[in-house]
Amino acid sequence: MRSSNLAEQLSEVLATQIVSGEREAGSRLPTEERLAADFGVSRTVVREAIARLKSDGLVTTRQGLGAFVAATPAGRPFRIGGERQEANAVVQQVFELRIGVETEAAALAAARATPAQVKEIRQALKVLNQASLRGGDGVEEDILFHRAIARAANNPVYDDFFEFLERHTRNQLSISRRNCELAGWLTDITMEHEAIYEAIAAHDPAAARQAAHAHMSNAMARLQRIQAH
Repeated sequence: MRSSNLAEQLSEVLATQIVSGEREAGSRLPTEERLAADFGVSRTVVREAIARLKSDGLVTTRQGLGAFVAATPAGRPFRIGGERQEANAVVQQVFELRIGVETEAAALAAARATPAQVKEIRQALKVLNQASLRGGDGVEEDILFHRAIARAANNPVYDDFFEFLERHTRNQLSISRRNCELAGWLTDITMEHEAIYEAIAAHDPAAARQAAHAHMSNAMARLQRIQAH
């Protein structure tokens, strides 16, 4: 099993202990050596698990002293998927989530985008199209295009949530864009992106919502066709 999977499992166990109160706020966690021995993992796995807990706001670290349960630990952090879920099922579930979120983000962007933000979306789309023409996979450029739309919604929660979903979005795009050129779908994708941009630039929320929904639904259908082969 990969160390990242072990780290996820260990962080889940420790998170459960912290949220339940088994490990009290302010208490010190055992040393890396002790945790590694107790759970039968390497110190690298322990460090990665602690890093996850720290990013989730459940623990703090002090130089030379180790890791401590946060004084006011947050509730159980939201995560997607896990070791018990089949990978393709998670991809499908995330896509369904993205359809709703990205559709409304595009509509909000159409209603609220500033001239500078419209220009940013146009530039992101130009860079994405250039990457495709050069034969690149366009994954990072595709992400930047959708993030520009999220920022233009002018609701910071959308931008934060897009960042949270980015790892899953990158995985989906890596699968789909790698196969889309072979299937001849890149032209369709480019036209779908252009439709979203044009609706936002025209400040037409209904058209932006429709274009984004069509793009995301088509993208999910394309990915399902890829996974079926």
